[in-house]
Amino acid sequence: MDKIQTTYTGRRSRSQWVRSPWTLTIVSLAIIWFFHDAFVSFGAANVGSGGEAAAVAIWDFFRSAETVTVVDFNKRTGAPAGSLQRRLRLREITPGTISRGDFGKWVQEEATISKERLLANIADENLNNNLHSALGVVEGAPLASPSRVRPNYFYQWVRDGAITINTITNTLLDQPEDFNITLAGTVIKYLKNVYVLQRLDNPSGRFDEDLSGLGEPKFMVDNTAFNSPWGRPQNDGPALRAMTTMNFLQRLNSQGMTLEYVLKRYRLEYGEESLEVPFQNEQELFDKVLYYDLMFIIKNWEKEGFDLWEEIVGIHFFTALCQLKALKMAEYLLTKGLLNPDEALLAILRETIGRMTTYISQDGGFINPHINFVVSTPRLLGQRSGLDIGTLIGSILTHDELGSDDVPAVAIPFNVDHPAILNVLYELTTRMLTLYPINHDRVNLNMGVGLGRYPEDVYNGYDTSEGNPWFLATSTAAELLYKLIYRHHIGARDLVVVLDGDNWQSAFWDLIFDGLHPTSKGGSSTLVIPFGSQAFNQTMRAIFNYADSFLDKIRLHVSNDGEMSEQFNKYTGFLEGARDLSWSYGSFLNTLRWRSTTHQLLALQD
Repeated sequence: MDKIQTTYTGRRSRSQWVRSPWTLTIVSLAIIWFFHDAFVSFGAANVGSGGEAAAVAIWDFFRSAETVTVVDFNKRTGAPAGSLQRRLRLREITPGTISRGDFGKWVQEEATISKERLLANIADENLNNNLHSALGVVEGAPLASPSRVRPNYFYQWVRDGAITINTITNTLLDQPEDFNITLAGTVIKYLKNVYVLQRLDNPSGRFDEDLSGLGEPKFMVDNTAFNSPWGRPQNDGPALRAMTTMNFLQRLNSQGMTLEYVLKRYRLEYGEESLEVPFQNEQELFDKVLYYDLMFIIKNWEKEGFDLWEEIVGIHFFTALCQLKALKMAEYLLTKGLLNPDEALLAILRETIGRMTTYISQDGGFINPHINFVVSTPRLLGQRSGLDIGTLIGSILTHDELGSDDVPAVAIPFNVDHPAILNVLYELTTRMLTLYPINHDRVNLNMGVGLGRYPEDVYNGYDTSEGNPWFLATSTAAELLYKLIYRHHIGARDLVVVLDGDNWQSAFWDLIFDGLHPTSKGGSSTLVIPFGSQAFNQTMRAIFNYADSFLDKIRLHVSNDGEMSEQFNKYTGFLEGARDLSWSYGSFLNTLRWRSTTHQLLALQD
């Protein structure tokens, strides 16, 4: 049959306009919109008469393009029954298993204990003479743990040490009016020790050839190499050291101090020969220490290495994000006058930063089109779920500035409010609620739970059998939530949640809201809670309580004298693994730093 072709010229007849598919669509939508308004008004005034059901039906038709704004969860009238505006509620968050007053008292007490025990793990004759003089630990060396048998953690791990010293910088050198020169000296002794370890030949390689030795994960406490078999190299160490070094320099600069001034003041306090170091100012520290960690990152960021748990080989989200953060911080320092400008180095940094950003955000496989959370090590997807608390640790370590960290000079992707980051917390929480029997008493309560490293974990703190919850993992969840509150407050940002049928954007928020699901199958909606509104304040308070409930879980499992080990048993809840783990105390302290900050913000809104 021949195709019928019709050519229209001049004015179209009415029938021709009506036959146009575009015209039919426009007319149909106009009719539906008219009845939508009518039915909504009619339904609101005729509850139980059938008008409300009709209104809901029309409302549902438009749900695929709906934006819903809630300004007060206690005052929502006029919206049809069944609509998102009517059904959405804040979940009842149980903040703790004891009174708020008792919980606040425990937080203060445990903070004091954590500070004391963290500092007891760092060799410094002005802090604890025992480690240095009696046990031969080099000054400035942070111990992972004082445990020497079952398990032996009596080493200085590069990763743990950098995170520990960064905690001291953040939490104990935070007040310029009460600057602790002794602790500043402890940090400087650590940096002197970094200088030595960088140049020490070890199984990972040498300093004077290709810097490969900087990928060595741990050393003996007397600054000799650890020569036994281990998971090496670990490429996150230099990045974490660089971040710690630059954070210390920035902290001094923000308080109007120079490294030269701090050295002089320390020597006045403890004697002229009390602090002999190979650098006397910021530039020398950069040239002799920081530069080499940065160059290691530039040379090795595309190479595989072991993950932060020292178990698997690949390119890991945690490592990549920390490497990017270190380079961004270096670029910032080199352009802000704290260091001598180096255009050649800046060019290399910027070129590498661009490539790394693209890799992390797009090409690295960390975002998978079939999974709604960040994949920690893409090459192992299929063997493992891809979930790992290390992903959240990477996010909070690289977004740790008080004040806006959205400044282009230092901003990096995957902040704490990124849906793929929040969905990691959602998945870990919901899976480990049932995975660990010690969490089962919270199944019917909307509370934080004890979190472990990853669902497939089999390390029990001594050998392999079954994984347990970790103190540092559980603290990480709380810190991320406090930072989520802070980020919305400091930026005066509306809370915007995209509701999609596959929970790509909104899975986490199901922990906070009841009745939060897409408004039409296959469609999406947007929930907007305006900054400063009653609903915003109510939501932020609910998130704060939820964060506190993770700390309450920690409270239940520390020892009677406040000790935190590495883990707590998944069945009994008792301490497990290395005792007095520095990272456990440091994570808890940094979490409290953000809790205090957000508590003050919430107090202002009440």
